Formats: sequence, structure tokens, C-alpha cells
Amino acid sequence: MKNPMLYLIKRIGVASSVFVLGLFVSAQEGGTSDGPSTGSEGSDTDQIAQTTTRTPVTVPIREIEDEIVVTGESIQITPAMDILDVYDAHNRGGYYYRLRMYERAYPYLKEAAMAGFKESQARLGFIYQQGLGGVERNWIEAVGWLGVAASKTSRPEIINYWKRLYKRIPEHRHEMIDHIVEVYTDKYGSEATGVICDMNRPAGSHIKKMRCYFEDEIEYRDPGGELFPGVQIDTSVGGGGGGPGV
Repeated sequence: MKNPMLYLIKRIGVASSVFVLGLFVSAQEGGTSDGPSTGSEGSDTDQIAQTTTRTPVTVPIREIEDEIVVTGESIQITPAMDILDVYDAHNRGGYYYRLRMYERAYPYLKEAAMAGFKESQARLGFIYQQGLGGVERNWIEAVGWLGVAASKTSRPEIINYWKRLYKRIPEHRHEMIDHIVEVYTDKYGSEATGVICDMNRPAGSHIKKMRCYFEDEIEYRDPGGELFPGVQIDTSVGGGGGGPGV
């Protein structure tokens, strides 16, 4: 996940406080370089020197100190243990949800939902919508989580459930609902969390399933492409437990 960071380039100082300028100073022929002659012979024009000398003149220049502030983005890689913890929460939450053990599912689903896993987001939204497992009904949380879960790359069941729910909401409330979903998307969408969810067919199957994974997983894959060798990770928990087809 990506966070802004401030870099400060230390002060830049001019080493010398005196800068030597090469100036051409006019002098009267036979005179000095101190300036025009004060004699009475000829006009000012006649007193212009026919020859010039390059005289170093020291001009004091104050020491320059300046600060340059550059803003940029630091690159942060999701720690391996955080990735494993989210997968574990997603799977445990899905397991208890399918068994309709919503009270036990709730904390796991919330952890995975906040990390960006779409199925966990949809399930959490349904729990808030229905007030399951002792969780108080909360329509803001419900539409927020269900709305962010129904992205274009989500499961059709999740998208269709959200569309049906949205149609039942009075039209004069749509602007407010859209704002709530926008806030949740900014905070828990793919761009914010670094988690990608898409539909794909597992090897040997003709049925598409949704898979969610961290963009940073590539940092932990071995040369053969295996993530965390020896660790079994199920990235797609099946349906059950009621709700938007999840």
C-alpha cells in the first residue's frame, strides 16, 4: 500500500561569502584604475580611456542558505505476515459465515474486508443490513460495504444484489448513497488497499470463481511462482450463509 512521505534536502550554502567579478573599468590614458581623472584637460568624453584594464573587484555577497522541500511517495511493501493474516481471516470468516455463525464470523470478515477482499466486504455488509450475530443494524455500514464490494471485477451475485438493493432505495437518497460508497471505495477499494479481485477459472474447472490477492505477493514468490512455499492458501471461499450469493 502506497503512503506520501516528505523528503528534506539539507540546506545548500555558498562556501564563500565573497564573489570576485571581472569588471572592465575605464581609465584615462596614463591614469589609474581608481576612476575618471579629476583634471581639467578635455571633456568627459576626451577623458575616456583609450585602453582598458580588467580589474578584479570584490563584491560581498551574503551567504545563501535555502531549503528545498520535495514531496514524493515512499514505496511500502505489505509484510508477509500481514498477507497471511488477512488470508486466514478471510477463510475463517467465510467458514463461520457459511455455517451461519455470524457472531464468530464478524471479526474475521471485518479484518479481511478492511484489507480489500470483496467477498468479505459483501458478507460484512449483509450482516450490517440484517443485524445478524448480535451486530446492530447499520444502514450506512451496510450500503458502504455492499457498494464497495460490487466493483466491476466482483462476483456477478454481489453486483446483482447491490443493484437490486440500490433500486429499492428512494431516488432522492441516491446522491447520499453514492457519496457513502465513494468514501468506502476511497478507503477500502483496490487502489487504496493494493488488493486485486477478479473472476477466473481454476485449473481443471469450467466454473469461474472470484480470487482476491495482494499486488505485493510477487515480492514473496519463489522462482517457480509459488507464494510462501509449503503454505496452503485458499483465495476463494465458496458461497453459503445467506446474503448476496456469498
